Amino acid sequence: MAAALRNMNFAEIARAAGLSRNAVSQFVAGRTSLSYQNMLRVCDVLGVPIGLMHQADSITEARIRLHKALTSLPEHLASEAFAAVAEARPRRRESDPDD
Repeated sequence: MAAALRNMNFAEIARAAGLSRNAVSQFVAGRTSLSYQNMLRVCDVLGVPIGLMHQADSITEARIRLHKALTSLPEHLASEAFAAVAEARPRRRESDPDD
């Protein structure tokens, strides 16, 4: 999905990440795994946070754009954004003491 959103093929991703096309193809097909370091390289090339790689169907154009926007924010603005999100979340109700 991330490759398609970036309009890149496996050979381009592999070349940019310093890997073989076969390694990337085999990984995508589920036949092999990549080392964590190589996975980070692929994620850097695609502009995808590695955490999204661990969740099925989590790579979407909106999530990639959000990641890019958040990582480009200066630290103080990112902190303010996270604080605003935390305040806007519904509060969990405390468990009833009789439960």
